[in-house]
Amino acid sequence: MDGCALAKMAWYHLLLDMYGCDVRNLNDESLLRNLFQDLTKILDMHIIAGPTIVRYVGKEDSPSGEGLSGFMIVAESHVSIHTDIRTGYVSIDVYSCKEFNIDLVEECLEKAFKPKKMEKKFILRGPAAETYTRTQATE
Repeated sequence: MDGCALAKMAWYHLLLDMYGCDVRNLNDESLLRNLFQDLTKILDMHIIAGPTIVRYVGKEDSPSGEGLSGFMIVAESHVSIHTDIRTGYVSIDVYSCKEFNIDLVEECLEKAFKPKKMEKKFILRGPAAETYTRTQATE
C-alpha cells in the first residue's frame, strides 16, 4: 500500500458505557448472542469468529465484578461487550475500518440494556483521523 492510500485510511471506534441497566438483560447469554447478530446486520459487517460469550463470577470483593463478556471478530474489526450484574454496568466497543451509523448502533444497545445513564465516546483513528474525538454523556 502506498503512503497516499494509507494517509486516507481511518478506523472508527465507538465506546459506550451504560449505567443502571436492566440486570436481567445484562445476565442473559441468549440476549447477548442475539445482540451480536443484530449488530452485524446494523453494521453490515461479516463475522469471522464468534461471538464467544463467557460467564464470569468474581470473588465478592473482585473489581472484575460478575457477568458476561462477549467478543466477536468481524472482517472489518471487532465488537466487544462486557457486563457487570453487580453494578448494572455494561461497556461496549465497536471498532471498524468501515464507517457505520453510530445512532443505529446506540439505539439497538439502549433497547437491549435499558440504561439510566450512558456515556459515549467516538474516536476516529489512523492516519486520516489526526486528532478527531467526540465525547458525549447523557442521563
